[in-house]
Amino acid sequence: MAKFFEYFFDYTSPTAYLAVPVALGVEARTGKEMVLRPMFLGGVMQGTGNKPPGAVPAKGKYLARDLQRCAAHIGIPMHMNPAFPINTLGVLRATTGLTDKDEQRRFVLTLFDAAWGRPDPVDLGDMAKVAALCTENGFDPSVIAALAADPANKEKLKATTDEAISRGVFGAPSFFVEDDLFFGHDRLDYVERALA
Repeated sequence: MAKFFEYFFDYTSPTAYLAVPVALGVEARTGKEMVLRPMFLGGVMQGTGNKPPGAVPAKGKYLARDLQRCAAHIGIPMHMNPAFPINTLGVLRATTGLTDKDEQRRFVLTLFDAAWGRPDPVDLGDMAKVAALCTENGFDPSVIAALAADPANKEKLKATTDEAISRGVFGAPSFFVEDDLFFGHDRLDYVERALA
């Protein structure tokens, strides 16, 4: 029986933001740990030949409305980020480099909220804005900047992205219960059943 589930994500995905509170609920109800696996969605798209929904005009129009519907259903705010698609490489590398699980989780929740939950969404590709966000939320901006620039974290993020592709991931959010892949924030009920 699985003791944890993996959450592969990139902050640039609004549906990955929607997944967070639902996944936390699954974790709370099952007692199984959610293991955070930051990956670079651009690399996944390129590696699998996938295209973002917005590349098809009808899908893009539908998604804009559906995101609001899903957020209302979950009970969280949703604000489109004018910087979308967000250049998240720096913050993903920083996330990868955070070794304290509690601090990493708090960082992830802070960044998702800043990118999609606030009425004034933050461009996570602007490291000066990320530094200000860190100061506001009790993270040392110099530490986060160093983690973002560390070549070792660049390699770790690439390795996680390559692993995701090799395991069948084609987009975000993606979840694994052992070797079973579940794609999308609306598949977390299946994740919960698999964990049970």
